[in-house]
Formats: sequence, C-alpha cells, structure tokens
Amino acid sequence: MRRRALGAAALAVALLAGALAPGDSEGLEADAPAYAPVPDRAPTSAQERRLIQTFFDIRQGRIDDAITNLRILVDEQPDFRLAQLVYADLLMSRAGGLDRLGVASTTPSVGGYLAEARARLARYLRSPPSTGVPASLLRLPPATPAAIVVDISNFRLYLFQQRQGRYVRTRDFYVSIGKGGIEKEREGDEKTPIGVYHVAGFLPGDTLPDLYGVGAFPIDYPNGWDRLKGRTGSGIWIHGTESDRYSRPPLSSRGCITLSNEDFETLRQSVEIGRTPVIVTAGVRWIDPDEIAIQRTAVESAVDNWRRDWESRDTDRYLSHYAAESWAGGMSRHAFADYKRKVNAGKKFIRVELDEVGIFSYPGERDLVLVDFLQRYESDNFKATRRKHQYWRRENAGWRIVLEEGV
Repeated sequence: MRRRALGAAALAVALLAGALAPGDSEGLEADAPAYAPVPDRAPTSAQERRLIQTFFDIRQGRIDDAITNLRILVDEQPDFRLAQLVYADLLMSRAGGLDRLGVASTTPSVGGYLAEARARLARYLRSPPSTGVPASLLRLPPATPAAIVVDISNFRLYLFQQRQGRYVRTRDFYVSIGKGGIEKEREGDEKTPIGVYHVAGFLPGDTLPDLYGVGAFPIDYPNGWDRLKGRTGSGIWIHGTESDRYSRPPLSSRGCITLSNEDFETLRQSVEIGRTPVIVTAGVRWIDPDEIAIQRTAVESAVDNWRRDWESRDTDRYLSHYAAESWAGGMSRHAFADYKRKVNAGKKFIRVELDEVGIFSYPGERDLVLVDFLQRYESDNFKATRRKHQYWRRENAGWRIVLEEGV
C-alpha cells in the first residue's frame, strides 16, 4: 500500500511541477512544509477548491482523503470531466495499475484535461496579490460598479467591483479560450483577441445552441483600434458551456471566452449591458492602487486640457493634442484639421462636458490608453450628446490622441 500511495503522490507532484514557473519548484521537495487547505473564502468556485485540495492531499500522502474528496466532487458535479479523470486514475493507482496520469481514462482529450488541471493549479500556486490591481484598470466611471479582466495566458477571469473608489477582486474563474491561442488577427483564425471591450448584449441560453450553455455576452470586437490595425472577424462572446460538461480544456473555443454555466450565472449578476468593460490581456501586471492613481492623474490632465482647448476655440491649440499620424471621425490628421478650422470659425462659443469617464491602459500596446466617455457638446448653433472612444499614446512631448471615434 505504501508503494501505491507513493505512486499516486508522484503523479500529483509531476502535475504540480507542470503548473510552476522556473524557480517555484522548491515548494514541492519531499521535505517541504505541508500546504494549507484551500480556504473557503477564496474567490473561486467550491468545485475548484475541492479539486485543488485533492492534489495537495495526494502529495502529502492522504490518499483516502483525496479519494473521499473526489467522490464527493464527482457526485456533486458528475459532468466535471477533469475530476472524473483524476478520480479514475487515483483509484487505479491505489489498485497498483497506473504509472502515469491519464491511462485510466478513455477520453481522447487527456492532454487537454491535464492542461486544465495545470491551469487551475497555477492560479492557486501563484495567486494574485490580495491588494493588487491590474495595471490596465486606471479608472472606472463612478456609476459602473464592476469590470471584467481576462488573463488569457493563464485562463482566468477576474471580476473587480468598485467600492468607494477602490477596486476589489471579488470573483476569480477558470476560463477556456480559442483553439488558435491569443492575439486574434483575422476571421477564422480561432484566436481570442487582446484589447479593451465592452459587453454589448446578453443572449439567453434557450435562444442559442447548446454549445453556448446558459447564455452569452457578446463583446464589441473588433473595436476602433482593431479596425485601425486591420483586424477582422466577429462573434467574440463570453459564454457558458455545453449541458453535458462542467468545463472545457484551456484551448477549446473558436475564439470566445467560455466558463462553466454556474460561473457564468454568477458573473451575470454583476454585468451591465453597454457599461461593463472587458479587459482581455496576455498576463496581468498587478500594481499597487497608489500607482494606479498616479498614472490615472496624468491621463486625466491631458484629457481635460484637450477639452478646455476645444472650448477656447483656439483651433491650433486644440489640434496640438492630436498626433501627426492620428485619425479622428474617420478622417486623417490633415483632413480633420481642415474640417475643425472651418467649423470653429463660425462659433461664438463652445462648451464641452465629459461624463462617465473610463480610462484603461491598453493591453499589448506600449504607452497606449483608451479613454471612454459621454460627451455633451453645445455651441451657439449646435448641441449633441454622444459617446466617444479616444486612444491616447504617450510621446516625448506628452500624451497625444492617435484615434478618436464616436461609438
């Protein structure tokens, strides 16, 4: 029995090692202190906590505890295929009939489920700092209660809620992404895009094929930046999972972000159509909230100077906020400048108010931010309210607009 228990422990150690970055493996040495139980307060699902606890039970030789945990898990969640695989392998290991993980399973996608196990374990072993905030989340509009941050390199979706001006990570879900990986460029590449988007709608599950589970949130890919870069494709959604499975392997969609139906329903409670931002990034850079405030203030100052210079009707000062290679209103910098000079020449006054301002450092781009706001414009002969997206890049002379569009 001792030899069989060690065999099962070796499987767990091998699996854990695959989830670790170089330099993290010291925690898996034979004389390392035991890992503490996965806390109930962790913002992950109960199913994931039980599965992770099982791996550490195995490593520490608590084989009966591991089997008991898995039996409960597969009874409660019989469509959790990864749990079924580990349970079958552990039972065979205890019986002396297994020397590597996956042999006991008849599924053709063992490699995918091993990748899922490693992805789930990696999040626990390298948990985000409790007070850290994603560097992309510079400012949420005061009336927007939550933001979604998807780390597609590590297959996690984080829900941040705004509480008294601070951003608190309240939920943390495992997700699957496109079969083709990351950085979508063209229609049909089955990749998941990187960028800043918004939830554009909700589609209930009973109106969709079973593939999408209990529902879907379409996001507004391609956005203005994607189109400027020549990216194509559409139909990128956050959605649930088929009714006969709890979750999918990491690379298994056609470009969408998928999560369990239970997790989708939890997420749905915090999503507001048209308002909830979705930041999709390849690796989250976690920074201190005070650093967020410093970066946000610099961008806010640039945007306010742009607004005041527009109100001044000094067109040259106003245009100085646009980069030499910028696009605004579908026009090149040169055409936009000619248009603005003609329009402003006939104005007696201009008033511009900005409301519902959101600021997001753009993932995958150097020194680029998206500023999203509701613009209220009034002059002596025209009045309009519209939402705008501005993409600002930091240059040697300061922040400049490189793309501006109405949405």
